Amino acid sequence: MGRYTRRQIAVAIILTIITIISIGMIEHLNSNQRAFIRDRIQDEARGDLSHIRAQLEAAILSDIYVLSSLTTLVSLSPNNDLSSWKEVARRIKRKSRHIKVIGLAPDDVVRFIYPLQGNEKVLGLDYRTVPKQWASIDRAREIENIFISGPVSLVQGGQALIVRIPIFTDPPNNKHYWGVCSAVISMDTLFLDAGVELFSFRYNIAIKGVDSTGNYGEIFYGDEQTFNDAFATETVHFPYGSWYIAASQKQDVLNQMPWNHRDLVRIMGYLVLATILLAFYAVYRLYQMADARALHDELTGLPNRRYFMFSLESLFNEQAKEPDSISLFAILNIDIDKFKAINDRYGHAAGDKVLVACAQRIKGALRSSDLVARIGGDEFLALLPRFNQSEEVETICVKVREAISQTPVVYKQHLIEVKASVGFVRYRDDFQSVEEMLHLADQRMYAEKREK
Repeated sequence: MGRYTRRQIAVAIILTIITIISIGMIEHLNSNQRAFIRDRIQDEARGDLSHIRAQLEAAILSDIYVLSSLTTLVSLSPNNDLSSWKEVARRIKRKSRHIKVIGLAPDDVVRFIYPLQGNEKVLGLDYRTVPKQWASIDRAREIENIFISGPVSLVQGGQALIVRIPIFTDPPNNKHYWGVCSAVISMDTLFLDAGVELFSFRYNIAIKGVDSTGNYGEIFYGDEQTFNDAFATETVHFPYGSWYIAASQKQDVLNQMPWNHRDLVRIMGYLVLATILLAFYAVYRLYQMADARALHDELTGLPNRRYFMFSLESLFNEQAKEPDSISLFAILNIDIDKFKAINDRYGHAAGDKVLVACAQRIKGALRSSDLVARIGGDEFLALLPRFNQSEEVETICVKVREAISQTPVVYKQHLIEVKASVGFVRYRDDFQSVEEMLHLADQRMYAEKREK
């Protein structure tokens, strides 16, 4: 239990208590009423299973994303100059919670392995001499895409996935095959973080799809009966292939009670259950409303200044600890030009519509990993993590300007032309605080505004 967060434990306890109380009350209801309540509980479980599916996809794709820096290094080093290999591998493993071992195999022979300790015997291994491993590598090269094999049992205990990334030195033509990058992903930490273990406390869960074969593959978690009795299923999608997940109800304890015990307090049990569910729903809705108001802008739905500053400070502190990181971050300060004139001419309702439209356009112009927030009035801030070239930031600035001004905002019979000024700043080691970065981005935004 020590590996669970306090929030996970609290959620598990609350859900378990609610489930126990609900089952106890359901025991006093007739069959139709029991079926109705059971369906409601299973609806919630379907949502939980969908969340698990999304968490598994996000965790695996996140690990693959950090591996991309290594494959890029190889593809850009045609002379096999991999002197920085160890440092890159060390950073990748540190940034990923699930990656345990990373290997490079030019011409499908393992020449680089990290960490080396405990894996010395792997060096020099020709994958073509190991049929089980060669099958997945050959498949990755054939499809020219990432292939996830396993799970496989580890010598030191536990299970792991093996990610195979084929490397070509002439992307996107992919005519010159260099070799393969392999990574071992721990199933234990992956399933823990995705919530599989917590979910299994209340429901049966099973997963099939060894070697990314989806619904047609072998079962590697749970048993076949779960699929036969499933009330919910989900598909975990990979860059190539998938897993198939099913959930079923644990043993039904409702029929273990004598019928007269259920009937004696049927009405009272129904009323108590309804009261508990309504009270829980009311508290949950109040929490959602309070949380949304505390961290999001009510008009645009974007994160507010408090949310943004928390994210920015976390990223700033992380970057300060790793000054030699191969990826940096940047801040954009975006201000709507002549917004006061729009309010004065068309009214505040029109101004609100312009702000909502601009929020949507800015968000659409950014990458999925970027964060945009409205910090007040007509000012927006965007946080751009993980970029390697300065030109990437300048390109995003151009996209934001064009997205905002490309089409007018329609308000009643009016077409309102909108433009914006954008100032940006990239992280440097000499910045002492986030306020210093924000001040510089603000200055550059106003400098651009004055030039118009």
